Amino acid sequence: MSIVLPTLTQQIEAAHDLAALSQAASQITGLMAAQHHSGTPIALLAQQVQHLNARLFERAWHLVAPADLVAHSCLLVMGSEGRGEQLLKTDQDNALILHDDYAPPADLAAISQHFSRALADFGYPMCPGHIMVSNPQWRRQAREWGQITRQWLIMPDTDSLMNLAIFMDAQTVCGDARLLQEVQHGLRCLATDNDIMLSRFAAAVDTFGDAPDWAPWWPQWLHLGDAHPLLNLKKAGIFPLVHGVRSLALAHHVLASSTTARLERLVQDGHLGAAMGQNLIESLHFLMALKLQSGLVERASQQPVTGMVNTDQLSPADQAQLKVALDGVRQFKVWLRPRFHLDA
Repeated sequence: MSIVLPTLTQQIEAAHDLAALSQAASQITGLMAAQHHSGTPIALLAQQVQHLNARLFERAWHLVAPADLVAHSCLLVMGSEGRGEQLLKTDQDNALILHDDYAPPADLAAISQHFSRALADFGYPMCPGHIMVSNPQWRRQAREWGQITRQWLIMPDTDSLMNLAIFMDAQTVCGDARLLQEVQHGLRCLATDNDIMLSRFAAAVDTFGDAPDWAPWWPQWLHLGDAHPLLNLKKAGIFPLVHGVRSLALAHHVLASSTTARLERLVQDGHLGAAMGQNLIESLHFLMALKLQSGLVERASQQPVTGMVNTDQLSPADQAQLKVALDGVRQFKVWLRPRFHLDA
């Protein structure tokens, strides 16, 4: 691990105001780019980003929230940030769980808005879907969280399935972690042995269809209208892989939040073959690395980070590895269909 990481962590933890914290936040992407170019494995790189972001969000919350609120709540990050699979700064996905018997400050809304704006200033854009503590729907008492997550599972629609998937990946970054554990425990108990609920949840692996069949050229799949064959890595491979594993984790009470840790536990417990588990880990890491590489190029040219990759610009070795990764995801989806009765 780079010696720069502890130094930056110390800078974050020593920040006495949001301006100082912003200076530390501005260094994260540059550090990760340097680590990537020096050959740091993608799994280790993801761990470093998760560690730095968690410390950054924790310190920001301490700077904007009174100590009493911090002590009686649980601040969460969710989605790819919660899984530790987000390498570049992306839209905020966070939430707040409050103790049932706690009366929060009267200005909780203003405090939450302050926090979301601070993260935006640090380079983490506001979530277009408003999945942030600044949205009152994403800050609730523990009892309310238990009710709404059960509702998402029992009465699923497009929005509730997305919300449930995001919440399944939650990690505590500040406050009382037991609050999150209790809500997630209740959710897992409800889903156990309920094939209908699990099938509804797992069905989201088909949200974007299959990735294209491999050929020397790429068909017009998720095409943006120009002459270049652009592939959305999240839709083509990352999401169905991650959500399929997430569904298995829910079905088998796997408590881990990262996709790799979930796969390792599923293999260990005999719910997934060792070869498929290892292939999926390797596929995920390759797709993450390719997405990071493309994102860094876009950032360097001051373009928006899109998550797209131009397959014509990949080396023959990367094209071959991309084929293997997408084929592995397709095979995994086929394997999932009878497991969750997706054709019923």
